[in-house]
Amino acid sequence: MTIEQTMNKAAGEQHDVDQKNKNKPVAKKSNNILWLMIFLFALPNLAAFYFYFNRDSFDFSGLTTNYGTIISPVRQLDDIALTQLDNSVVSMSSLQGKWLMVTVGGSDCKENCQENIYKMRQIRKATGEFYKRVDRVFFLTDTNKLPSFKQLLTEYQGMRVILPAEQDGDYQKLLSTFSVKGESVEDGLYFIDPLGNYMMAYPPQAEAKKILKDLMRLLKISQIG
Repeated sequence: MTIEQTMNKAAGEQHDVDQKNKNKPVAKKSNNILWLMIFLFALPNLAAFYFYFNRDSFDFSGLTTNYGTIISPVRQLDDIALTQLDNSVVSMSSLQGKWLMVTVGGSDCKENCQENIYKMRQIRKATGEFYKRVDRVFFLTDTNKLPSFKQLLTEYQGMRVILPAEQDGDYQKLLSTFSVKGESVEDGLYFIDPLGNYMMAYPPQAEAKKILKDLMRLLKISQIG
């Protein structure tokens, strides 16, 4: 056999091999790699959804760096009727859909009370692009000095004020929900998530900058509200 014939034969055999490889189906290994990549990209979102909707099953109090006290498990607030300062009536559930900064206090609104009202306004402003996802709510414990309280509010427009219901145990029960370990709830600051769950508490005179840091973390992580 001549050299030319040998080369032609080798070329023909290589052509046959190439044709066989060309006609083979896509390797199963390639599909496995593709699905693995899809899974890895989706994993963080799946984990976030799982932990958010099953957070009652986990105790992260020793692992987190939050400033406030995490309420674990979260507490669903009773859906009672609430009378606002303008005498309109809303339900607790109607306030859902936004992150709520809540404080509780008397109508005389002394130093800690005034500081909380100021802090809530400034913290909300400081959330920047998340501003509209946050609301402020003040639960009054009495109406003894309501005229002076209304005068104070002229500088803090947009805050919801809830009047105490006379001889209504449901309202008192609602306020007591904010107590972490049986302490007074007056002058504390509390977070309610957009699903209506009480989930974070701060004592009187808590630092505004640290509260803002906690809130910004919640707003960035959460896709609700």
